[in-house]
Formats: sequence, C-alpha cells, structure tokens
Amino acid sequence: MALSAACSAMRTQEEAVENALSLGILVPRTIPLLSAVAVTDCRYTHCDDSHDWFCDLRTDTFFSVPFLAPDRHRHLLREFDRTAAVLAAKTRWNGLCRVSVAQHGVMHARKAAQPSKPYGLTHDNEEADVGDMITPLKREMRRLDVWDIIEHNIILPMRERQARMAGLQWPWPADVQAEVETIDERLKATEARDQVDVSLLDIPFRERAEPYSEHLDVWSETEARAAFISACVELLPSLQGAAIDDCDASCNGSSRAIA
Repeated sequence: MALSAACSAMRTQEEAVENALSLGILVPRTIPLLSAVAVTDCRYTHCDDSHDWFCDLRTDTFFSVPFLAPDRHRHLLREFDRTAAVLAAKTRWNGLCRVSVAQHGVMHARKAAQPSKPYGLTHDNEEADVGDMITPLKREMRRLDVWDIIEHNIILPMRERQARMAGLQWPWPADVQAEVETIDERLKATEARDQVDVSLLDIPFRERAEPYSEHLDVWSETEARAAFISACVELLPSLQGAAIDDCDASCNGSSRAIA
C-alpha cells in the first residue's frame, strides 16, 4: 500500500515504529509467551487519520496501531488493567501469603521516593505472564546455569516492554534499581512477619532487611486490582493526561490513594 501525501507528511516510519513499541504492540525481538510482533516480522505500510498500519510478514495480515493520545491511553489502560487483574489474582510466596502481587506493587510505590514510584509499582509486571518465581527456585536455576538464559531471553525483554509502555527509562537508572531492591526486601520481611506461616516453608526464611513497623493488612482481589490501575493512571508518564474513566468499566472502583 502506498502512503498518502498527507499522511506521509504527518507520520514517518520511524515515528510509527517507535509509537508501536511504546504501546507494546511491537517489540525489538520476539518474546516467548507474548503475542507482540517483533519489528523484524512486520512492515510499515501507511497511516490514516488516527492509526498506523503494519503488515505482519509471518501471516500476510494487516494490523493497526493508534497514535492519537486518547486512543493510546485507552489501549494502555486496557493493557495495564489486564496486568492488574492477573496480578491481583496471584498471591506471593508460592501461595503461602495472601498478599497479591498487585498489592505488593502498590505498596512498593507508596514506600518509594517520587522518581522511583512508577518503577516500584511495575517492578513485577512480567509476573502476569511468567508467574511469581520464588527466590529458592531462582537460586537453584542460577546454580544450574539456566537462569541467565531465561532472564536474557524472556524476563528482561518483558521488563523492557513494560518500561516502554509505562514511559519509563530502560535500562532502569542504577539508583532506582537499588531503591527498588531495598524496598522489595523490606516488604518481603514485612509479609513474612504478618502474613506468612513461616513454619510451612520448606526452606527457612532468612530476613535480609528490617520489616516496616506498620502491620500489613491483606486487600481483596477487587481492591488490589482497582488500586493498581488507579496507581498506573497517577504515576506512569505514558498515562499523563489520561482519566480512569477512559478505561473499561472494569478498571473503575478504587478509592485508594498513593501516599
């Protein structure tokens, strides 16, 4: 398909590809477990008044990518609400803790300094697709020299995609990474103290950080999902100017604020 003169003046191929990457519709290379299309597997064809159009070279089919702000926001809100729904249904500690991954992310954002809040909120987002792999399993995978392969080919590409969708820097700034890891350890210690029956753990929990002083209460799945998507609207640079009402009705219902 040929580019129209008006569209050609308005949109370039580079702009179209970068926009599609920022929405998670395209990815730099194929990511196992995800349906996002690799840049090398598609060809930009044209644009209309609101969408860029690409051809999927694997199937010879066409797909569109919105580039106007309201449509971009709606797409991102649907994506993040899907993540919120899945993470709100996944509990931490291999099911031995009733705190969901979504609640953990929101609480992480509450504890972080302002520049780190969006990173803390989304630091476990890939677990919507790969699950919450427990620390002892990761240690054993490192011992067997298989973790680096999984991290390089699956985990880090997923995190890069999430960072692009959130409008965050990738790779993460070193100081942000350090703060996220510190808060993560403190929240883990708090969960162990308040919501985990440590006697059920096969491997004893070794506290590596001081837990937070306040007691950790468990949110319902509905509360956690709603709090997570509300925090996305509040904190993610890619959703600046978006409103929770732009999301489907399933995104609404949270009154939890991010302190």
